[in-house]
Amino acid sequence: MTPTVMDQKNERQQAEPVNADAHKPDQGLSVAPFILEQLAAWGVERIYGVIGDANLLLLDAIGKQNKIRFVPFLDENAAALAASAEAKLTGRVGVVLGTSGPGLTNMLNGLGDAYADAAGVIAITGQVDAPKVGTHTKQYIQQQVMVAPLATFSEQLAHADALPDLLLRCLVMSGVQGGVSHLSIPKLMFQDRVQGVVQPYSPHFHQSLLAPQRDVEETFQLIAEAKRPMLLYGRGVSGAEQAALSFAEAIGAAVTTSMPAKHVFPNEHELFVGGLGLAGSEAASVLMAESDLVIICGSTWWPDEYTPPAARVVQIDAVRHNIGINHSLQRGLVGDLKEILPQFVQMSGKLSQRGGNEEWKRRIAEARGQWTARLQQEASAEGSPIAPQRLMQVLSEQLPKDAVIALDTGDHSLWFNRCFTNRGQRVLLSGRWRTLGFALPAAIAAKLAEPARPVVAIAGDGGVVQTIVELKTAVKLGLGLTLLVLNNGSYAIEKNRMELEGLELVGSELDNPDFVKLAEACGAVGCRAQTVEELRDCLRKAGSESRPVLIDVAAASLKVPHTKL
Repeated sequence: MTPTVMDQKNERQQAEPVNADAHKPDQGLSVAPFILEQLAAWGVERIYGVIGDANLLLLDAIGKQNKIRFVPFLDENAAALAASAEAKLTGRVGVVLGTSGPGLTNMLNGLGDAYADAAGVIAITGQVDAPKVGTHTKQYIQQQVMVAPLATFSEQLAHADALPDLLLRCLVMSGVQGGVSHLSIPKLMFQDRVQGVVQPYSPHFHQSLLAPQRDVEETFQLIAEAKRPMLLYGRGVSGAEQAALSFAEAIGAAVTTSMPAKHVFPNEHELFVGGLGLAGSEAASVLMAESDLVIICGSTWWPDEYTPPAARVVQIDAVRHNIGINHSLQRGLVGDLKEILPQFVQMSGKLSQRGGNEEWKRRIAEARGQWTARLQQEASAEGSPIAPQRLMQVLSEQLPKDAVIALDTGDHSLWFNRCFTNRGQRVLLSGRWRTLGFALPAAIAAKLAEPARPVVAIAGDGGVVQTIVELKTAVKLGLGLTLLVLNNGSYAIEKNRMELEGLELVGSELDNPDFVKLAEACGAVGCRAQTVEELRDCLRKAGSESRPVLIDVAAASLKVPHTKL
C-alpha cells in the first residue's frame, strides 16, 4: 500500500520535533537597528556616549532613525554619569555607549556610580572584530573581566541570533532590578542580520509588590505601640509623599531623610528634624537615640556613628535584600510603599489617643527649635568669602521649588545637607560611590529629561574640574542650566581633616583656573560672586539665560562639626 501524505507527515513527526520546520518570527533587522528598536520599545529616549572605531555602525543606525537620540559627550566617564543620573531621576533605563578598550575603561567610574546607587544602566561597548578577539590587537581587552565588579550581567555577543535574548536580559536586569548590565559587540557584527523580534515592555515588570494584609496589620500594630517613634524616609518613598506626611502626623513621629530623599517630606514641617549623619543635624541623631522605635521606609542609609547600636528597627522596602543592612531588625516588611503607607494612614485613623505621645511631640519641638536656632545663627555670617551656611541659606531662598539640583561630591555637599531647606526640589547625587565630577553630567541629563524644569548643578572647585569640559557639551546642546562652582581653593574636606590631625597639607591646595573665562571659552556665560548680593544677582541672571551659566562663588572653607580623620 502506498503511504499517504498524512502517513508520511506522521512518520516525520515521530522522527523529528513537532515544530522542526517552523519558521521563527523575524523582523529582518540587523544588530544595530534591532538594538535601537528594542531599547525604544522599553521607553529609552537617549543614548549618551563617545564615538569610537568599534561603534561606528551603531552610530550610523542611530543617525538613520528618530526614536532614540544620541547625546555626544567628550568623555565616557561623564557620559556614564549622565546615564546614571537619568536613571535616578526618571526611573527609566539609562544607556551609555563607548568603544572597546579605553572606551569601556573610561566609562567604569560612571558605571560605578550606577552600581553603588542601584541606578539601572545598560552599557553598550563595541569590541574589536571577532577574528581578533583574544589577540594582541589594538584596544582589545577582556571586557567582561574588566566590568565584572560593577555589572550584574555582562556578555559578549557571539552570534547575531543571540541578541534578542541578551538584550532583553540587559533590560530586565537594569530596568527592573536596578543593576548595571553590559553588552559587548564585535565591530562588524553590528551589520549581521538578527533572527528574532523585538519584545515589547510588559507592565508586569513593574507590577506593585503587595505585602500580605496580615503582615501589614501586624507591622502597623508594632508601630502603633511605640511611644517615641522616628521615621527615616528614603528614595523608596517617592510617589507616596502625601501619605508619608499624613502617616508621620498621625503617629507623631520625628522625621529624618536620606539626602536623595530630602524632597519627600517638607523640610519646614514641625516634625522634620534634619538629615542624618555627618552632613545632617544633631537633632536627628539625638532624637533617634531617644526613640523607642525607628521606622525605615525605602532607605538603606544607616551611618554607624550617628545611629544607636541597639535601636529597635522596623524596615519597609520593596527590595527584600535592602532590609536589615548594617543594623538590627525588629521586623521587616517587603512591599511597595505607595501601597503600604496609605494603608498605614487609614489604620492610624482608628487609633485612640496615644498616651505619652504629646510629651514626645514636645521633645521633638524642643530639639528642632535648638537645631533651627543654631542654623540661623550660623547662616547670619556676612562677608567675603561667603560662609557655606550663609550660601546654602541663599540657595534655599532663591532656587525654584520645581528645580532639579545636581550635587557634586565635596565639602559643599555636607553643608548642603546640613543647611539647605528643601521646598520640593529633586536632588541628584553620587550617593554611595561619591565620585567627583558628578554634578555637571547629571545636570545635562536632567535638563534633557525634564526640559521644562530649572536645573542647577552645585560643585566644588576640586570636583568640577573632573568634568568641566562637558560645559562645552551643554552649550552645544543649547541647555539653559546653571553651574555653581564653590571656589575655596582646596579639597576642603581633606584639608580640614589634615589640619585637625596636624598632617602635612600635601595635595590639598588647588591652583584653579579662572572659571569665568573658562566658561566663556566654552561658549557659556560666566559670572563671579564675591558677596551674597553678587550671588543673588548672578542667580537672577542665570534664570533669564537660555545658555549655560557658570557662577564662580567665593566660598569660605569652614570645618563641618564632628569633622575627623
